[in-house]
Amino acid sequence: MPPDLAYALQQLLNTALLASFYAPLAVAFAVIHAITGRVFLSFGDFAMFGSFGAVYVCFGALLRGNSDLASAAFGLVAALACAGALGHAAARQVFMPLLKASALAFMIASIGASIAIEELMRLATESRDIWIPPLFQGQFINLVSGAFPVRLPVANAMSVAVACAAIAALWALLRFTGFGRNWQACSQNPGLARLCGVRTERVITQCFVVGAALSAVSGWTAALIYGGTSFSSGTMMGFKAMFAAVAGGFGNVRGAVAGAIFLSAMEVLWSASFGTAYRDVGVFMVITLVLLLKPEGLSGLASYRESET
Repeated sequence: MPPDLAYALQQLLNTALLASFYAPLAVAFAVIHAITGRVFLSFGDFAMFGSFGAVYVCFGALLRGNSDLASAAFGLVAALACAGALGHAAARQVFMPLLKASALAFMIASIGASIAIEELMRLATESRDIWIPPLFQGQFINLVSGAFPVRLPVANAMSVAVACAAIAALWALLRFTGFGRNWQACSQNPGLARLCGVRTERVITQCFVVGAALSAVSGWTAALIYGGTSFSSGTMMGFKAMFAAVAGGFGNVRGAVAGAIFLSAMEVLWSASFGTAYRDVGVFMVITLVLLLKPEGLSGLASYRESET
């Protein structure tokens, strides 16, 4: 393969890896916004909480002599369990009572929940980063050989596969199950759905658990790729994913995926062209310009919510 094409393929793989990091979180934002009509800002810290579960369980599995693959799988299950449990508790104890309050109160409560989660983990870890031994070190999938070899690390390939599987599972859940039908009904008109016998509070709680589990996939990816986590990692993680969800069309699942891919492509292109300095500033400027020109998002599908009156 010519070096120029090999270089382009390498950048495409980098985009896929970043998209696997942002897409599950962006979809989590979209799922909750579609059914509540409110901005929820805690999923980044849910991802951080899940990443701690992944790191601790993965490290314990490695100490017991498990393979890298088994340790990564155990870490993923731990991340899903930790974040899902946190999502259920937060929904029942904090956010369900605020559904009838203003959207601003809901958003402020989500900020307070994020601060509480971060402080809890800061105290638990004494403000230290938690690291694990590198997984799949030196293991690559050779795609192109020659003057510009292209190799895909096994950890990156696994992250992309897990993210795609998680989003595909969500699509099947929303498309073919009773939960998906209830989610669509509550997203369109929660009042009418309640009159038809749908337990809207239960559906919303389930959505929080699903969204937290999706965020855990991003947290697990961060722990696997970077080899550790910290109590402050959720802030920028959640902010970028929410930006991706907004760019794709807030409340739209397909748009959230499109926004995550767009954000990833912009980051990779900026880094390849100008380096990493001011990368976030430049990417956010581009996305802001896109929103000014196309307020409904990249998907072109506006999110409609019928009146409850």
